[in-house]
Amino acid sequence: MPDSEEPAVPESSSSPRDLPETAPAPATTSTTCRFAHVSPEELQELRDRGRGQYGCRHYRRRVRFIAPCCNEEWWCRHCHNEAKYQQEQDWAKKHELDRKLIKDVVCALCETRQPVSSSCISCGVSFGAYSCTQCPFYDDDLSKKTYHCDDCGICRVGGRENYFHCSTCGSCYAANLRNNHVCVERAMHQNCPVCFEFLFESVDPTTVLRCGHTIHSQCLRDLERNTAAICPSCPMCKKSLGDYSRYWEAIDREVAATPVPSEYRGWQANILCNDCSASSTVTFNLVAHKCCTCGSYNTRRMGILDTTSGQGIIEEEEGGVPEAVLGLPQQQGGALLPLFNGDDNGNQGGAGGGGDGGAGGGGGGGGGIDGMAAAAAAANAALLQAMQINELHAALMHDSGSEDEWEDAEEEDE
Repeated sequence: MPDSEEPAVPESSSSPRDLPETAPAPATTSTTCRFAHVSPEELQELRDRGRGQYGCRHYRRRVRFIAPCCNEEWWCRHCHNEAKYQQEQDWAKKHELDRKLIKDVVCALCETRQPVSSSCISCGVSFGAYSCTQCPFYDDDLSKKTYHCDDCGICRVGGRENYFHCSTCGSCYAANLRNNHVCVERAMHQNCPVCFEFLFESVDPTTVLRCGHTIHSQCLRDLERNTAAICPSCPMCKKSLGDYSRYWEAIDREVAATPVPSEYRGWQANILCNDCSASSTVTFNLVAHKCCTCGSYNTRRMGILDTTSGQGIIEEEEGGVPEAVLGLPQQQGGALLPLFNGDDNGNQGGAGGGGDGGAGGGGGGGGGIDGMAAAAAAANAALLQAMQINELHAALMHDSGSEDEWEDAEEEDE
């Protein structure tokens, strides 16, 4: 859930106030005894004074925290962290607030400093329509349906009835994911693989992928709009984000309609499927390679076999550049084996070849390796343009409603 953008009020400044190292001891008279003579109606009116009128851009509340790390007043930990970590230029002074260490608060109405509690010991006002002294956390906005999860150890929003705590994943997930998701141990206790923010304490909506890994919902939408890859996939394990069977059918038609250049006929590719982890040996082509087990095109090439010359499999270096691409062709028995750098998940590039004569009496027609590399790159570019990958992918994403398949797992914490 995004930060609330309620109108600012004069009392809502998020600037800190320096405090003396030793604050005066708070009054010891209990709030209950102090207002024992007040009727329930009058007491409720007393508690509700100033509701929604105080706070910062993150929360409406009637209390400020005393940060034990810097002895300053702050409306919330986000205000503190923005100033003391994100905006602090001196790395030696950068720090974040540990909310569990907060011991003292200051009433926004009467400015009384006191231990953490749900209401002011001096004027009796409630610090928040929702108060949790364990975190501590206060909020005047009840529409968020905030609740405290004992297993998570923090407050979350969305309503307790709509969520359950998964002990394996270590967080609260949407109720419709109960027995309906892949458990990954402490899946929420990691950084978002796109923006690297710690997910467990993030106030932005988070999504559980089909593979069980977690990611910010907005980062997922950004990932789905990236059409450079053969399909949107998990940044952690490379599994497809959804059911792309219709997309695979479209690629089937393109593969069938695209002839393999004569210099590549008889080649086979060893591939590994990112979706089912099965290995396959398939006919080499310039478009994409299909898994023989699950039918997915979300695969990566592990090596190429030239069956016409009887050469064995030449392994491709993951993420590297094969020697042939660097201008050092491997000439074995007169047969040049050009390699394609990268995998089928977005990288189609490299070199192709044909011997340039000599070298052990081996033969060759065709241009040099540089010329074949350029030809292969041009062929790949033409194929991608002909397939209109961007438009096709966008249309399929819209028709299948893939974003609706992902369930928000952990909504905003305090």
